[in-house]
Amino acid sequence: MAPHRGAAGSRAVAGRRQKSRAATKAEREFVCEAEEILERMREDLANLADRGAEAQAQEPPPELVNGLFRSAHSLKGLAGLFGFDPIHRLAHGLEDLLGGLRLGRARLDLSTVDRIDRAVKLFAELLGRVGDRSALAALGDATAKLAAEIAAAPEAPRAEPAPRAAPAAAAAQLELSAELDLDRCFVAALTEYEEHRVRESLRRGRRILLVESTFELLSFEEGLAELVQGLRALGELLSTLPAPGDGVDAEIRFSLLVASDLAAAQVAAALELPEGSVREVGRVPGASAAVAPPAQAAAEAHPPESLKSLSETVRVEIRKLDELMNLVGELVIHREALAEFAARLAAEPATARRAVELLRIHKHLDRRLRDLQTAVLEVRMVPLRQVFERVARVVRRLRLELGKDVRLELQGADTELDKLIVEDLVDPLMHIVRNALDHGIEAAPERVAAGKPAEGRIRIEAFQRGNHVVIAVSDDGRGIDRVTLRARAEAAGLLRADQELSDRELIELVFAPGISTRSEVTSTSGRGVGMDVVRTNITRLGGVVDVESGFQRGTTISLTLPITLAIIPSLVVEAAGQRFAVPLGAVQETLLVEPGAVQRSEGRELLDLRGAPLPLRRLAAELGLRAAPPGAKQFAVVLGMGEARLGLLVDRLEGQQDAVIKPIHGPVASVRGIAGAAELGGPQPVLVLDASALLADAHGRWEGA
Repeated sequence: MAPHRGAAGSRAVAGRRQKSRAATKAEREFVCEAEEILERMREDLANLADRGAEAQAQEPPPELVNGLFRSAHSLKGLAGLFGFDPIHRLAHGLEDLLGGLRLGRARLDLSTVDRIDRAVKLFAELLGRVGDRSALAALGDATAKLAAEIAAAPEAPRAEPAPRAAPAAAAAQLELSAELDLDRCFVAALTEYEEHRVRESLRRGRRILLVESTFELLSFEEGLAELVQGLRALGELLSTLPAPGDGVDAEIRFSLLVASDLAAAQVAAALELPEGSVREVGRVPGASAAVAPPAQAAAEAHPPESLKSLSETVRVEIRKLDELMNLVGELVIHREALAEFAARLAAEPATARRAVELLRIHKHLDRRLRDLQTAVLEVRMVPLRQVFERVARVVRRLRLELGKDVRLELQGADTELDKLIVEDLVDPLMHIVRNALDHGIEAAPERVAAGKPAEGRIRIEAFQRGNHVVIAVSDDGRGIDRVTLRARAEAAGLLRADQELSDRELIELVFAPGISTRSEVTSTSGRGVGMDVVRTNITRLGGVVDVESGFQRGTTISLTLPITLAIIPSLVVEAAGQRFAVPLGAVQETLLVEPGAVQRSEGRELLDLRGAPLPLRRLAAELGLRAAPPGAKQFAVVLGMGEARLGLLVDRLEGQQDAVIKPIHGPVASVRGIAGAAELGGPQPVLVLDASALLADAHGRWEGA
């Protein structure tokens, strides 16, 4: 596994858990369900915003608009059921806005996307305050104001300017029946939205196909889901209507209306319907019969797939997973105690034979327990996609606020991290992206003058490296100005005018508190708060931050994070007679250090590690413990995360053990470099070292040598 969050991070998580437990069970269920709806809305909104510019002159993507409408409708109903009036009112207004958009009464433009985006953001704020009535009430004015703005949004009449009265609706249905080779009763069963989509499809020259298929009544859900999935890959599903089967009573027939660029024969061939048919029921006269190559490719490359797995998904609160992990942790402790007991029995001749049997049982238990541990950890993992989508929304908003043309590239969104790490990753990542947009990316005239494209680029890439995940944020902007950075550091008293620094040490100054290269304060940055907070928060998560920057060549900031914060393999070491656990994910190697091998340079202890200097720190000295006697052999535990390296000198290496990290309360909790405590089967718990904090402190250059 990997290193574990620091004590401060553990206390923050504990605070969130306590707040979560303060809410009622019904409120927790509401938040859990609503957050799932919001995630769908964020994904659809991100896709809609990306296609918004081109859709202003065309029709909005119906599948995205309809998905947002269904989500708003579901959230409205859910909030009404649980009695959360502010969320219900805002969702109702958003539903009306999206309803106008899906029926062609409103136009998709940047202002519409902005209103939806702000509503989704406010929903998230409201959900974060469920269980705290005063906090919810404090957002009442903002909720009412946005609801009123959404209600007052101007409409843009298109094909159908207003809801029709009953006589007009009947006339419209009769007119549509004349255009389609369909029974009038079928047309009468269409909803207003379905009628609108049929007319819009005809106007754009698409074929209207009627797909009919019969299923056994007891198992029709799976077959219908497969058919729907296949049709959506071939066109737009307009309507689905059930009807009694023509055969035995245990059958049901479905009629599905589809708009597609493919001919009926091609759709039938792609679906392979043994108990069904496909026929064309409507098409604008003179429309081209040629099949668009993308549509043909879709028919061949996307056969119907089963959606059975969707019914096998179970939603579980992260709090329950925490409890399950704690139980697994207790089993790990007992497993280690059992191993120690078996070793003692094996050392006695009278019990040696019994010890062999006990060790065999322990081996079997160890294997099964590790499988259980791995399974629980996998359940806690979530993809970074949700974080990336939030970042994309921030970039879209800042592009407008700053007036900069910036392209955002995302890669590795399916990379997974522990849910608790993902929760605390959002704010640091937002800081970095804001800095890239405001500090790094130049205005278009400046970029053109420097020989760059007018459009800037920000790239966020995530990938797994061993037991860690690396998230790299790169921009092609102006880079870090070393002269300005040094001047700010000297003015703040963090650096002497005659103090020499390497280029890497100089760049590290961006993490000093109060340092900003921005000359003016804006709503985005320039207040001297940012990168120091990023490093602090990432260190609490057991990670490290690295920076690379070339003047006029851009900047790359890499976050190296552990995959999980739960049970971790550790290296048990000893210093001054006390045992400590070092997260094994941060350990690169161990070395026996002879007394004469330690060198000194500018007051720092170093070790020549295969021709490269390795900074050293003595664990006993760091914690104020008794130092080893002069001339004693010591061991160096080489820690490394990202680009940072450190040799930690200890007296003895004991071996590897799984550690279950527990937060510490009291004075020890504030000691930097201590992540928590763990029981390793002995009489006393051991302190777990915070490797990321030790590495960050070892490379904190601005504090002086």
